[in-house]
Amino acid sequence: MALVKDQNHLKLQRSNHPRIWKKLMTTYLLSWNPNQWEWVDMQDAIANAAANGFHEMRWSSGVTKKIKPDDRVFLMKLGTEPRGIAASGWAVSHVYQDTHYSNPAKKALYINVQFDTILKSDTVFPIENLIYDPFYQKAHWTPQASGVTIPDDIAEKLEKDWAKFTNQSVPIRKVEYADEIDSTKSFYEGAVKLVKVNIYERNSAARAYCIKKYGASCSVCGFDFREKFGEIGAGFIHVHHLRPLSEIGEGYKLNPIEDLRPVCPNCHAMLHQRKPEPYTIEELKAKLKRTAG
Repeated sequence: MALVKDQNHLKLQRSNHPRIWKKLMTTYLLSWNPNQWEWVDMQDAIANAAANGFHEMRWSSGVTKKIKPDDRVFLMKLGTEPRGIAASGWAVSHVYQDTHYSNPAKKALYINVQFDTILKSDTVFPIENLIYDPFYQKAHWTPQASGVTIPDDIAEKLEKDWAKFTNQSVPIRKVEYADEIDSTKSFYEGAVKLVKVNIYERNSAARAYCIKKYGASCSVCGFDFREKFGEIGAGFIHVHHLRPLSEIGEGYKLNPIEDLRPVCPNCHAMLHQRKPEPYTIEELKAKLKRTAG
């Protein structure tokens, strides 16, 4: 577990426990007007997202340069009926400049997005559900360009309504890890600067794809927080990186389906009891079986 400094693209929010922090992504609204840009390979993108967990492509960020990797995005279809949210996903790049999508003589700002869900153009989460709901009216749902920030409280409700509409589980927006702050050190109030982070296991997009593929029960012991605690435990789980970090170079690109597995916090801690190379899931299963026997 590497010890790294807090990065600017992560918000840090104080929790009730003085030594635990919560990392929050920001949620943005991207826009798509079929009258201005035809998504010619949309059917292939839908099929790819369904088969592989996500479909990666670039998308205009409008005029904003604030979107960062691991931020949550929703895609609003405007212009033609039906209008509404057509996709959801995660930013996987910083904002960059490239040739304008409709005018080669101009430049535009883009991000790379991994869309985890893409609906058919005639099956969207209706915009009427947003613009006529008093709670949702606090946000702007018909922007001229991408990059509008969705406030956290509205984004939280949208996640739940979107999950219900698409018949999926709600991605975990906040995950606490009790070992993120080095408890052997003392800090002045507000002066915490160092956190223990395994970036592969904390990445929100990677977590979402892993859980979407394998579910939210532990790969070692089978524990399911929802079964034990009800709705407050729905979807809660840690994820564990299968490859030792010593084997991962800077150019390594994470595959959340092949590289990650959901595990409960107890089993996660036990996997890392052996260092530098953690136990495998199969080894820990065997230990658990012997102990139970």
